[in-house]
Amino acid sequence: MGLLDRILKSNASKSANSTVSGAVEGAVSGAAGGVFGRLGKNYQAGVNDRAGFKNLLTEQFPDLALREDVPVTELSGEGKAYDLGLYRGDNLVGLVMLTQKNRDNNRAFKGARQAALNAGIPFINFYLHMQNEIGYVSERIRSQIK
Repeated sequence: MGLLDRILKSNASKSANSTVSGAVEGAVSGAAGGVFGRLGKNYQAGVNDRAGFKNLLTEQFPDLALREDVPVTELSGEGKAYDLGLYRGDNLVGLVMLTQKNRDNNRAFKGARQAALNAGIPFINFYLHMQNEIGYVSERIRSQIK
């Protein structure tokens, strides 16, 4: 009976393992399918570099002029230059910072953000290590720029 017991135990554990593996695999693929299924046709490629942001802003906001590397001293502050300034005519209407992971926790960044807040200019930060979907970027800027 020892051989028969071992065979039955072996088959039972294989069956249990395959059932558990199948359930886990199904749950993971179902969750992923659900996420991508919800995105569907609305999923848009993202931007994660300065050139991509410039192109997106030029296309999505034709009424705004872009300037690169806007000095923080323009707002009577101290800190890092803003990557992009958004202008309507001669009026500065928004400032965009493009930061790498963990680069927003330093004195220069915080000084630039504070100078924008003190001047009442919308300050919008995007992380370049993240894939910023076109719709997300457009909506964030549109909600800040009045």
